[in-house]
Parts: sequence; structure tokens; C-alpha cells
Amino acid sequence: MKIISVGANHAGTSFLRTMKKIAPDAHLVAYDRNTDISFLGCGIALWVGGEFDTPDGLFYSSIEELKNLGVDVKIAHEVVEINREEKYVLVKDLNTGETFKDTYDKLVYAGGTWPIVPAFENVDLENIIVSKIFAHAKEIKAKAVDPEIKNVVVVGAGYIGIELVEAFHKYGKHVTLVDMQDRIIPNYFDPEFTSKVEESMKQHGIKLQLGERVQRFETEDGKTVSAVVTDKGTYAADLVILAIGFKPNTELIQGVEKTENTAIKVDKFQRSLSDEDLYVIGDSASMIHNSTGEYTHIALATNAVKSGIVAAFHLAGNEGITFPGYSGTNAINVFNYNYSSTGLTDVTAAKYEHLKDKVASEYFEDNDRPEFMRHHYKVWIKLTYDKETLRLLGAQIGSQGRAANHTEVMYMLSLAIQQQLTLPQIALMDYYFLPHFNKPFNFIIQTILNALGLKYNE
Repeated sequence: MKIISVGANHAGTSFLRTMKKIAPDAHLVAYDRNTDISFLGCGIALWVGGEFDTPDGLFYSSIEELKNLGVDVKIAHEVVEINREEKYVLVKDLNTGETFKDTYDKLVYAGGTWPIVPAFENVDLENIIVSKIFAHAKEIKAKAVDPEIKNVVVVGAGYIGIELVEAFHKYGKHVTLVDMQDRIIPNYFDPEFTSKVEESMKQHGIKLQLGERVQRFETEDGKTVSAVVTDKGTYAADLVILAIGFKPNTELIQGVEKTENTAIKVDKFQRSLSDEDLYVIGDSASMIHNSTGEYTHIALATNAVKSGIVAAFHLAGNEGITFPGYSGTNAINVFNYNYSSTGLTDVTAAKYEHLKDKVASEYFEDNDRPEFMRHHYKVWIKLTYDKETLRLLGAQIGSQGRAANHTEVMYMLSLAIQQQLTLPQIALMDYYFLPHFNKPFNFIIQTILNALGLKYNE
């Protein structure tokens, strides 16, 4: 059986390495249009911001490793057509311009996503760039250390946007953040959390222009951007970073079931619902959201890696390992705030018709350790749940400073959502207590008790 893999970043690399470990004789051919693989794009802002000097650690695999495993890897090769009926791909060698066909028995598609670039007026001006691959990272790093770049405008207040805001701020740039939403990271956190970071950003001198829509870009020399114009103002810009969002790269695959944003729906083995010979992994795929029970697109490297493992085991003949659904568990550290969330927030839950009237939430601020301890720190936590069944639907946690980082509790709460646990079940789990680390009624237990009307702290 010949397997062609399209794409070799997180999902693709995970699939190829796993497949060769569990089925060493598998005939694997991998195509990728880039000249590198397994690049951790989530580390771009850290490199730009000077957390480390070289980007070498942002690559966790290599072309050489895959070749040594027996994978026929062809980089700088772009798949330009996929014919599922005749089971072939048309490939263009980006070095020579030559195109050729290659046939397959099974196709594993790991096309990922690509940054959304709306058709703004003058969007093709120089110094308007996006952030995704290593080539972008190198360009962004060069701009960060360029003394001629003084005014930076970041368009998009999601994770990548605010991480790059912080990175450019560290270099003394004048940074403006523009977003059409009225809050930062609104898909992951409710206002109790976002307001704290927004205030800190303002204190650091960041200009927050939220609730504004970009209309066009201006230029003084006819080739390089000089300003960003929104529906409410004009902001000087020597550099513009577009961090508006990502769209699945699925144009090559037509005639299959997709979500509204074109992610391809797959089963628990990562097979397309429309074609059993097509496996879709990583950010091009749409799986079941554990909080809603509906197909949802969540683009995270953690899910991409797991989906590659699941596809490999199934292609190797093992049906015992399935994708268990996802909850969008994530974390961010910006401006000295540690945040993590999983599942639904109040805001995102309201978007689902079958949930919006059933959802309740409980927000609580507490110290992480007993007050008699010399060192104790504030923690903010919010749980979203079904008020009829008390099933957990989502969680958010935040703190300030490295000593108060409790984001890893999201692992447990994500599993609780996956297993459809209720608030009482979670509160009665087998926790430990030690004053060095927590309270007898830790911040998770007490938040649940508050939701159940047992506010012992009042």
C-alpha cells in the first residue's frame, strides 16, 4: 500500500514519524512546498522578543530524520491538484518548475491553514506582512531589530497578535493594536480576564484601538506602508503585521463534507466522512467539540500532533486508538499574565442555539495558598457549565507572575469536559492538600461550591 502525505509540519511530521515506528515497511511519500518541516510557529514571538538567540530549537524534527526513517521526502514540491477519483496528485517541483503525477492508495492530507489577508486597499504595500512559517519569522525578526522601524501596527488581537505586540514593545517600538472586536482574545477568555491584560498593555504604552475596522493602508513613497486607516482613525506605521486569523488550506479537496470555514469533517480515525481513502489531519480537519457535540474547527499544534498519531495507527491496522474529540485547551503568557482556558466561555457558549439558554458560569478570585503562608498569590478562575445537568462545559484561569502559574490545571478540566463530568463529580475528586501548594478547599473546589450555593467564604 502506497501512502502519500501532503504537508509535513506538525500533523504531517507526527504522522510520518509514527507510521514508520509502528509500520517500518510502510511505503510513504511526503510532499511539502516549504524547505523546512516541523516549525513551531507559536515560538515566533519568543524569538522576536529575544527569549533566545537562535531559532534552532523551534524545529523538533528534520528532513534528515524522516529520510533516515525511510520516508521519501520531497521538499519545495507543491501539490497543485488532487484527483480522488483516479487517486493521483499533481506535483510541481518549485526548483525546476516541472510538474508530474504520483499515484496513491491512501492519501493523508495535512495542508494546515494560511493567514487570512482581506482585500484591503493597498494591502500589497511593502512592510505589510503575516506570521506563520519560518520565512515570515525571519522577516519579522529582521524588522524588530531594524532601527528604521519605529511605529508598528498589529492588526488582530488574537494570540499571535498580542504576543507580537509584546515582542515589538520589548524593542522600544511604538506599538498600536487594532481589532474589530471590542476585546483582546475574545474567543478564549471572558471580560473578567481580558480587561486585566488590556489595562496592563495600556500601562506599558500600547495603543489599543479596539472596536475598529481597517479600511485601507496609506503610503508616502508609493511602495512602503506609512499608515493604517480604520473607520475611526489613522495610525502611523513603518510596519504592519496582519494577524487576523487563519483559514484551512482545503481548496485542493472538493466534494467532501466541510464546516462553514472549509475545514474537512473527519471520523474518529481521521478519515474524511466522504472518502475512506482520504485521511485529513491537523488544522485542515474538523473534529467533534467535546462541549457542544458538534463539528468545530480548532487550529492548535497539540491537536495536530495527536491527529497524526491516530491516522498512523489506523492505517497500520489498529482501530483501538481514536481521536477523543477536543475542547480547544490553550494557554498564553503576555505582559506577565498566565492564562489558560478550555471548552466554552460565556461568550462562545451563547453562539450555540441548543446551549445558550442552558449555560451558567461562576467566577471566583482567591489566593492559591492559605493566607498564613508567607507567599500566596491571587488566582482568578471561571467555570462554565450546563445549569440543568451541571456538566462542565468550559474553564478559564489566570494569575500574574511566574510564581503563581496554575495553568496546568486545564489538563484535568479538559479531561473532565471530555468525560462529561459534572461539577459535583469534579469537586469530589481525590485532591491533595498541602499549605505549600494550595488550600483545603482549593480554588477549583471552592468555585464549584459557590456555583452550587455553598459559599463558605462569605
